[in-house]
Formats: sequence, C-alpha cells, structure tokens
Amino acid sequence: MTNAPTSYDEVPYESFPFADTHPDRLATLARLFGLQPPPLKNCRVLELGCAGGGNLIPMALTMPDAQFVGIDLSAVQVAQGQQVIAELGLTNIRLLAMSITDVDESLGQFDFILTHGVYSWVPDTVQDKILSICARQLSSNGIAYISYNTLPGWHMRGMVRDAMRYHATQFADPVQRVAQARATLDFLARWVPADNNAYGMLLKSELDILRNAQDYYILHEHLEDINEPIYFHEFAARAACHGLHYLAEANFSSMLASNFPEQVHDTLVRISDDVVRQEQFMDFLRNRTFRQTLLVHDATPIVRSLTPDCVKPLWPSANLIPVNPNLNLTSQQEELFKRANGGMLRTPNAVTKAAMVVLARCWPAAMAFSALSAAVVQLLGQATQMSSRPDLSAEAVLASDLLQCYTAGLIELHTGPSPFVSQPGERPKATSLARWQTAHGIRQIANLRHEVITLEADQGRFLQLLDGTRSREEICRAAQGLALAGTASTDATGLSQEQVDQLLIQMARCALLQA
Repeated sequence: MTNAPTSYDEVPYESFPFADTHPDRLATLARLFGLQPPPLKNCRVLELGCAGGGNLIPMALTMPDAQFVGIDLSAVQVAQGQQVIAELGLTNIRLLAMSITDVDESLGQFDFILTHGVYSWVPDTVQDKILSICARQLSSNGIAYISYNTLPGWHMRGMVRDAMRYHATQFADPVQRVAQARATLDFLARWVPADNNAYGMLLKSELDILRNAQDYYILHEHLEDINEPIYFHEFAARAACHGLHYLAEANFSSMLASNFPEQVHDTLVRISDDVVRQEQFMDFLRNRTFRQTLLVHDATPIVRSLTPDCVKPLWPSANLIPVNPNLNLTSQQEELFKRANGGMLRTPNAVTKAAMVVLARCWPAAMAFSALSAAVVQLLGQATQMSSRPDLSAEAVLASDLLQCYTAGLIELHTGPSPFVSQPGERPKATSLARWQTAHGIRQIANLRHEVITLEADQGRFLQLLDGTRSREEICRAAQGLALAGTASTDATGLSQEQVDQLLIQMARCALLQA
C-alpha cells in the first residue's frame, strides 16, 4: 500500500541527531535511578517518525553490533535516508516508509523506542498508538523516549500559532504560507505595544525566536493542522493507562526541585506527594513549553533517592575551565570553573579542582570514574589534603561533587568509553558519515557526540582527507594548494605541518575523529 503524499514530502523536515535521544544518555539516567538497562553493544532501537534518518544513522555508525529501525510516513524522506545508508554501506539499520498505526509485533521487541517531534503533531488515535507500541514492544527493562509540547507554556505560544495560521493557511504553496506567517508575526510584533503589555512582549519574543528559524521548522512546528500541547500530568496518566511509568526527563537537571530557591523547594516537597505532581508544579513555575519524557514498564522498580555511589560505575566528561590562570590545586582556596556554553562551578575541594583539570585535558572524551580518581590522586600527590571534608575519602568526595555537578548540568555522565579520540593519532580517521556529508556540501554535520556542528566549506575539504590511510605527513602533502580561512599560509603551496596539526587537534576537539 502506497502512502498518500504528506506535507513532509513536499517540504522535508531536516533530519539531525538529537543528543538527548541517544541510548547512552537514556541508559545513564536509568542507571542513576537504580535500573539495569539493556547493554548498548547489541541493543535494538526503534524510532517512530525518523524522517530521513538523521538521528538513527549516526547511532548505527558508532554502534555496529546494535540494530536500528526507523518508521516514517514520508516516503520521500525515507528514500533520502535509505540512499545515505546504502552509500555508507551500513547493514544494521532499516528505514521503512509506513504509518505508525501500521506498526505491529512483526517488527519485534526493542530496548529503546524513540519518538521525537511527533506526539504533539498527530491525531489522538496515533498518540494512543505510540503509547501502545511502547507498552507492547518495549523490552522488559527497556526505555521509551517521547518528546511533546506541553502546557502551561504553550498556552501563550499557541496564541502566536493561531494568529499566523489564521492568515497563512489560505495560501496553498508552502513557501508562500511560511512567508505570510512571518509577515503576520512581524506585523503584530511591530504594532502591538510591548511596554507594560504581556501580549506585545510575547509577540516580540516569538519574533526573535523565529526570525532565524528555517522555513521547514515554521511550516511544521507552527502551521500544521495539528499541534496539541498537553499538561505533563495528563501525559503521565495516559502512559499509566498503557502500563507505563514515568522514569525521568532526558534533561536531568530540569527535574530537580533543589535547583529552585530553598523556600520554593521546601514548598514543592510539602505539597507534592509524588514525582508527577512535583514535576507538574515545576512546569507551572517555569511556564514550560517542551518535555522529553522517559517511560518504563510499571513493573520496573525505580530508586528516586540518588546517592554518590551511583556515579562510580559511570564515565564522566566535562570541559570546565578555571577562571584563575594561577589555579591553586593543593589548598582549600575556593576556585571558579566556567563552562564555555554557560554555567559555573565553585569549589574549595582540591580533589574536585584536580578532577576538572583532568577532565578538561581529556575533553571531549569521557573517563572512567576509577581512572579519573586515580589521575586525581596522582596529580595532587598522596600527602595533599584533598577535601574540606576530612571525614570522607577522596573517592567519596569526588563521587559526591560529580553527582552535584551532574544535577546542575555542569558535567556529563556516560555508560562507557567515547567512540572518538580527544587527540589525533598518526593516521587520523574522521567518521565516514562526516566525510560523506562534507563531500556532498553539507555544512551542518553529525559528530561522534551525537551533536550537530557547523564546518566551513574549506574545513570540510580538509576533513575528507582524514580517511585513516594517510599519515600526518601525507595529509600535509595532500593538502597542497588547500588554503583554509583563518590559516595564514606564507605561500601558495598550501598548509604547513604546524597548521595541519592544529586542524587535526580542532577536529578531535569537535569529536570528529574515530577511536
């Protein structure tokens, strides 16, 4: 049966990796809450609404023994993804052009089921089918990820959507529809006063958000016929009807009442007798618009009280840079560490300060907790007082502080080693997907942290040289005549060995070089 063309055939939704959906992140959260998630090495992953496979293909590349299945109604997008899969020679991934409503047990059981950017945009019957699939085809200790627009935040955003749709949907051509939607929002934002006017402030805020948004995003996020946000407690109740239980949010730091002022935290604990009620009250406080919720089977026991011991089997990674260039590791002097994309750590503990130095050197790769603990002791020396808490061992202090940093969103935790290197080897090799993307003129490419990064065209040409067959010297020779923006070549012969080495380090720091 051939599916009828969809708006996603006409204007495909650009398909990218979403780091929050990666099985490593989901399994890490499960472990923190006392679960034993399926081993990642040979897990099975299903994505409902996979578009062109931009989220699944990078996973399949780095997890060759796992199996991946993607479902999407858009035959055009599925065909695009199938072409990429064929050209990369991947055999552990299938993309199928079919409706979510046609998914049945013939596809088998899955350890991770992912549904990103779908639930709010489909009819009630399909929403129910998504939860039904999770209930029937999720393995006994598996994890389902579902993202959706949520209330109360979408009450206000919905007003903007209604205004744009009221005018724009009279136009048949999608390009014209988006242009008219932009014009409508611009007109309203310009003429509705913002001073002491909540509606005017909202319009200007949305205009700022959407001004640089791609046309496909506006078309599918704001102009589709269906976009139905839901309160979190309503979503949790629907999941419960299917025998599914709330585990966590993919963004762990958003779950914690402790991130609010103490008085707010105490009130939330007093008035919320379970995790769902507490999460709902936090949504009211934040005016939340979007959630990435993880579900497990009802029978799965969840340990809600986290202890530092849960960090010890995991692999931390972090890039926190000391503010003080003359960092004092051996005293109990308080030091500040900043993260490049925001956030700050303040600590007097020598062991924690040393850990941040070690992790920054290792970045972007993760390090086993045991290896990190040993590296910290070696860096500081056994005789150093490593903590302002002498009653605790260095390992206990490290585990406690890492857990606090994780809950604040300052560091990452992983279930195992990174699939990339932080320092280039003698014959550096970029991922086949990154080389394929740059060869096709794609500038926004997938790295091995399951993120999107942007490369300039000349950086992409350099990346294509890194196929694992060339030594650094051979890369330098192959780069003859290749001039890159920001590199000051003294002649027309191309890049110097020093420039090549700098570029290789840059590629490694972007998590583009395979382990």
